[in-house]
Amino acid sequence: MNSKMYHWVVTIITLVLVIPSITTAFGNISIISVPSGATIIMDGQSTGATTPSTIESMSSGSHYVTLRLSGYQDYAKNVVVTDNATSTVSVTLTALQTTTQQITNGSIRIDSDPSNAAIFLNTEHQGRTPLTVYNLTPGTYRILIQKTGYQDWSDRFSVSAGLQTDVYATLDAEIPETTVMTTAPPPTTAKATTFRTSTVKVPTPWPGGSPTPSSPMSVVPIIGAIGLGLLVLKK
Repeated sequence: MNSKMYHWVVTIITLVLVIPSITTAFGNISIISVPSGATIIMDGQSTGATTPSTIESMSSGSHYVTLRLSGYQDYAKNVVVTDNATSTVSVTLTALQTTTQQITNGSIRIDSDPSNAAIFLNTEHQGRTPLTVYNLTPGTYRILIQKTGYQDWSDRFSVSAGLQTDVYATLDAEIPETTVMTTAPPPTTAKATTFRTSTVKVPTPWPGGSPTPSSPMSVVPIIGAIGLGLLVLKK
């Protein structure tokens, strides 16, 4: 088999192995509602589609589906998408009832970025964003929103009779803790000083011009000899 044929075989085998993984990496979600015409929101983002519709090429895993239609309560559900399969959502929406109680009470519409965050209203879990909480007695409510990987968000809002309060929370990502590393200064090495005895000989000074004084003992014999010579001459 020549090199060109070998490369073609390798390419074909690679495509055979890769293409199935690509085609099976996604799934679909078929969504039906009664009544129809509800806006489909997927993972907090509007798809631009209304029911009935099939949302295609969804990555495998869990997705948060919200249906919204005027005059009806929002519907929200987690849907699991599997590879190369279609998951189905079929729901009958609940109409909003106009009663004396609803007129005297209010509601809170809660959304967040990112979505699918847990909502607590006065410490009671209500669901996940986006969500509208209905039939609330007028007053002040503490809203706590939590999502893994993000800092908790909380605030207080007032609910008025017959009105909806809109709440939108932008969650801040958690800041990972960092450990400050202190670098110790390098140890100081004492430098040893070695003293060596010089082997250079000091030269002997050359004799100077001043003579060394003679010993006084050498003058006595000379004087004696002169005196003796004088005595001999007199005789």
